[in-house]
Amino acid sequence: MKILHRALAALAAAAALAMPAYATTYSVDYTDLWYNPNESGWGLNLIQQGQTMFGTLFVYGVGTTAQWFVASDIEPVGTSTTQFSGQLFQTSGPYFAAPGFDPNQVRPVTVGTIGLTFTDANTAILIYTVNGQQVTKTVTRQTWRNDNLSGTYIGGLTAIGSSCNPSDYAGPILIFGELTLAQSSNNQVTMNVQFTSSANQASQCTYQGPYTQAGRSGSISGTYACNINGQSANAGSFTVSRIQSSLDGFMGHFNGQDQYCASYDGQFGGVLDVPLP
Repeated sequence: MKILHRALAALAAAAALAMPAYATTYSVDYTDLWYNPNESGWGLNLIQQGQTMFGTLFVYGVGTTAQWFVASDIEPVGTSTTQFSGQLFQTSGPYFAAPGFDPNQVRPVTVGTIGLTFTDANTAILIYTVNGQQVTKTVTRQTWRNDNLSGTYIGGLTAIGSSCNPSDYAGPILIFGELTLAQSSNNQVTMNVQFTSSANQASQCTYQGPYTQAGRSGSISGTYACNINGQSANAGSFTVSRIQSSLDGFMGHFNGQDQYCASYDGQFGGVLDVPLP
């Protein structure tokens, strides 16, 4: 891979500011609380590790009593990264307030199946059966509060430019530098990337747009402009999707375009910088 491949192209890609994201080594990470916003009161907890998910479905039975079902081994259908299925169980066990807990008293009973088809990173079709009764629902990630990404980071971007004019601007791009991110109280985000271009010139890209939250996942869509040595270089639009943040940094998936390339697709990650003395 070329480092800082072409100054302008690198700048454009830098717009990729915030990116690989919210993913396991197998697929998008679907770990979250999922629900139907028109039917608040029931939902599905999913925890994903690699290609396997554990699901806890909390619904209501006949007589409006609470019912819980679990699926301990939800696996991909074939080689799919968006379709998963598994067996659904109902369990009984020892009284929760009894002294000690005897796992030998836990009794799982197979009651049906569960299937999930993710239409995008934040939406899925849930189909499950319990004792022959099939239910089909559309579910989304449930959101309580927005993450705040404000901070100073050290990180970089890898991306591929395509459909470019001139054509030699296409190809792999790698940038690395200081990232600063400011997020306002109304979730407007301004991101700056400062780095040195392939011509050893001070360069900067500024990205601006609203931040939106979907469960554990965030996204930013907006516009960006870049300069080399204080001179305007390129500008375009971008979306950073599947943003995942933690105490250590953030990462997401980038897609954008500018006057040189119709598409930039890549990943970006940043670790929080330490405060200088």
